[in-house]
Amino acid sequence: MTSLIIIFLVTGIISGFMAGLLGVGGGIIIVPISYFVLLYLDYSSDYAMHISIASSLGVICFTSISSIRSHIKLGNVNFSILRTWSPGIVLGSVLGSYGASLISGQILVNIFILLAFLIALNMAFQKDPIIISKDLPKFKLVNLVISFLIGFMSVLIGIGGGSFSVPTLTMFSKKIYEAVGTSAALGFFIAFPGAIILMLSGSNIDNLPPFSIGYLNLAIVLLISSTSIFTANLGAKVSVNVNKVTLRRIFSIFLLFTCISLIIEHYII
Repeated sequence: MTSLIIIFLVTGIISGFMAGLLGVGGGIIIVPISYFVLLYLDYSSDYAMHISIASSLGVICFTSISSIRSHIKLGNVNFSILRTWSPGIVLGSVLGSYGASLISGQILVNIFILLAFLIALNMAFQKDPIIISKDLPKFKLVNLVISFLIGFMSVLIGIGGGSFSVPTLTMFSKKIYEAVGTSAALGFFIAFPGAIILMLSGSNIDNLPPFSIGYLNLAIVLLISSTSIFTANLGAKVSVNVNKVTLRRIFSIFLLFTCISLIIEHYII
C-alpha cells in the first residue's frame, strides 16, 4: 500500500510539472501509470482503462485550476479564444466521454496507443510550428468543429487537450506561451464534463476499486492531485525560460516506451 501511495504521489509531481511546462496535459502520464497499477492489483482489464481515464480527468480538474492561475498572472491566457472554443470543447468532451463508456477497455487501450503514438511523433519531429493562417477561422462553424474534435479526442484518452490544442493554436499564429496558457484553461472544460459523465455512466458497474464514484476513483484523484497542483504551478513559471524542443523530444521518448509497454501487455504477454 505504501508503495502504491508513493507511485501516485510521484506521478502527480511529474504529471503536474509537465502539464504546466509543456501544456500537454498530465493525463498522458496519469492514464498509463494508473492503468498498469490497476492491472497489478488484479482489477479487470474491461474497466481498468475506463477508471484510469476518468480518474485522470478528475486530476486535471484540480491541476488545470492551479496552472490557469499561474498562466493568467503571466498573461498567457487568450480569453477570446476561450470564449470561442469552449462550447465545442464541452460538447466534444460530453459526447466523447459518453462514447468511451460504451466501448470496451481493449478498444480504449488501442485508441490510447494510437493517439499517444501520434502525439509522440509530433513532439519528436516538429521543431517549428506549421502556420496555416494569421488568426483563428472567421466562421463559427469551423471553430466549433475544430474545438469539438479537440475535446472529443482528448477525453477519449483522458488528457487535458494540450497535445492537440497547443499545435492547433500555433498553426493559427498564436505564440507558444499563449497557446500553452490558453490550452491549460481549455483543459478544465474538457476534464470537468468528461469526469462527470464517466462518474454517472459507471455508477452501475460492480467490483470497482474502493473509493470509486462510477469510474472515477477518489483515492487516485486525491493522491495525484495533492502533488500535481503544486508542480503544475511550478511548471508554468519555468515554462518561460526553458528549451521546449529538447523537452518535447525527451517526453516523446517516454510516450513511445509507454505505447510499447501497452502493446507488450496486451498482444505479447
